[in-house]
Order: sequence, then structure tokens, then C-alpha cells
Amino acid sequence: MKICILTTGHQALDNRIFYKQALSLRKKYEDITLIVPHQRAEYIEQGIRIIGVQRAASLYGRFRLGDTVVAKAIEVKADVYHFHDFELIYKVKRIKKALPECKIIYDVHEHYPDMMRMSRKVPKLVRPAATFLVDKTEMRLAGKFDQIITADNAVKERFDKVNPRVDVIYNFSEFEPREKNETGKEYDVIYQGGITLERGVFTVVQAIELLRERFPEIKMIFVGPFDDIQGKEIVCSYIKEHELDQNILFAGTVPHVEVEAYIRKSRIGVVTLLPLPKYYKNIPIKQFEYMSCGIPVVGSDLPPIKRFLTKYNSGIIVDPTKPEEIAKAVNILLSDPRLCKEMGDNGITAVREEYNWGKMEEKLLKIYSRFEKE
Repeated sequence: MKICILTTGHQALDNRIFYKQALSLRKKYEDITLIVPHQRAEYIEQGIRIIGVQRAASLYGRFRLGDTVVAKAIEVKADVYHFHDFELIYKVKRIKKALPECKIIYDVHEHYPDMMRMSRKVPKLVRPAATFLVDKTEMRLAGKFDQIITADNAVKERFDKVNPRVDVIYNFSEFEPREKNETGKEYDVIYQGGITLERGVFTVVQAIELLRERFPEIKMIFVGPFDDIQGKEIVCSYIKEHELDQNILFAGTVPHVEVEAYIRKSRIGVVTLLPLPKYYKNIPIKQFEYMSCGIPVVGSDLPPIKRFLTKYNSGIIVDPTKPEEIAKAVNILLSDPRLCKEMGDNGITAVREEYNWGKMEEKLLKIYSRFEKE
């Protein structure tokens, strides 16, 4: 079976798309092509053929890029097309028209109406209408796809109304769960992922300022891109004003293969997303990455975080809007190495028993196996 994976907005070596799904599929299927924004026209990476297209600079640019991506996809003449971006729902029908026997999978990473409602890339006055349009068109077109894959239950329930084939493939970590090494710890706290005010960067920075009174040498590292220009100015001004330059570090974007090393050099992981509609549904991968590496988690009191942390007692739940609660949780863990290790070990157990990519790989291959029988 020949597979073609499409994206207009993700990187070639995206965590979910390449390192998890594509490499999992490669274990069973030899002919896999990924069409993705990239500076190289074509190359092979770990057995996956990658075709590059020019990256778009805006949301409208990504919409237009869909035409190029779909045209190249048709040339591949695959049996299954697996696409990952909302804007492509308007374009992939051309693939079905050109190749009527092919199967099409819509992989929904986000609750896109909520995402549109929050987006700073869309003018505020236009957001209500844009949110309505995204909601209605997505639901209308979703019923026509051969399979829908979501990353969380809330989005699955949304699509269950219009499509009988909807499966959840959680974005569990592919990191091997193993005990942390207490030696060589460089950071007390780590945040991994895209950095924005909505994801709690400012309250975490404020918490570190509170903690410095008891832990003058405390070190926190943010690993990931600063996706919020306004937020970056606010945070950097606060760091400068409170002389936190030696306590808070920013590694910037690092290759996915290096993320695990940063986590293993840390004592505590934070995932303090703010209580916004989107984060009541989306399940953040970072909590599973922390757990895989055997470090306890300080997480928001939100269903997609609380559900996974409390089941195995692998972290402390806090109100992410209150820096003093975040500081208190970090203080408890830094002051009690025994508790820190116990919660870290519980995280490893959780990943080994349940929250691991291996179980999701089985589900993904089962979905594809159904197509072979049709």
C-alpha cells in the first residue's frame, strides 16, 4: 500500500507527523511520501521520501499553498492520503476526483473553531465570523472522509456526529520511559514547547521570582520557540526588571531529538496552560515527555492535564493563573527529593503501562489495515 502524508504548516521532522506516525507506518509499509514545506526539493529521511514545497508566510498563504501540495500529492498516485491541516479540507476533494479509489484521512490536531477564536493572526472584529465559518465548513466536509483521527476525546465527540469512523490517537511520547539520573542535573524547572502568554509563560516566570527568595540559584529553562511577540516583550521586560537573567534561560527552538536530553537534565516539568476554551480539550504532549523522563509535573487544573497526572500521582495540580500556587508546588518538590523521585517514578510507571506511543502505533496500524481489506 502506497501512502502520502500532506501538511501545509508543519515541519518535515514534526514530532507527531514524522517521528511518530510516519516512522510507525514505515515499519509495515515501504512506500511513504511526505509533502511538506521545506527548503529542499526532495530527499530521503529514514526511509521516508520527503518532497519540499515553499513555506507560506501567512494563513492565506497556507491556504493557497494547499493547491501546490494537492497537485504534487496527485502525482504520487497513492492508495491512502493522510492530511494534517484544516485548510486542506477545501483542497483534498481534488485528490478523490483524480483518484476515486484512494482513501483520505483527516488528522485533526486541534479544535479549530476554538483555535480561530483565540488566534491573534485574525483581526478581532473578524474572529466571530471566521470561527463560525471554520466550524460549519469543517463539520460539513468531515463526513466525506474515509477516516478521521483526533488527538483527544473532545474533538472525537465533535466529529462522531458526522462520520462513523473517528478514532483517537493520543499524542503520547515516544521517549523510552526510564529512571532519571540524579547526577548531571542542570535545571530545576523546565518548560518544553511553544511559548506564549496563553500557555502560562508569564505566571511561571513570576513563580520563579517568588521562589528565588528561598532558592537564590534556582534555574529554569524554556525549550521551544517564542510564538508570541507581545508576550515575549512582556516576559523579557519582567525578567530584566527583576534581574532574573541568571535564573531563567531560553534555549530557543531545538531539534526534536535533543528535547529529551534537556528534560533529563531537569528536576521538574511545568505544563501550566491557562484556562482558555482550547486548553479544556487539547491534551499537551509535554506532560507525557516529562513523565517518560521520570520527572514530576506541575500542571494546570484542566481536564486534559489533571486526568492523566492524578491517575498515577505523577505531579501536582495548580491554578495556572496564580504564580504563588505554581511556586508552592515547585517549592514542595524541590524541598522533598523523596517525593520528587516518587512522583517521577510514578510517571515512568504510567508511561510504561498506558501512556506510551507503542499503544497508539498499534491503533494507527489497525486503521490502515482496515483499508487493505476494503
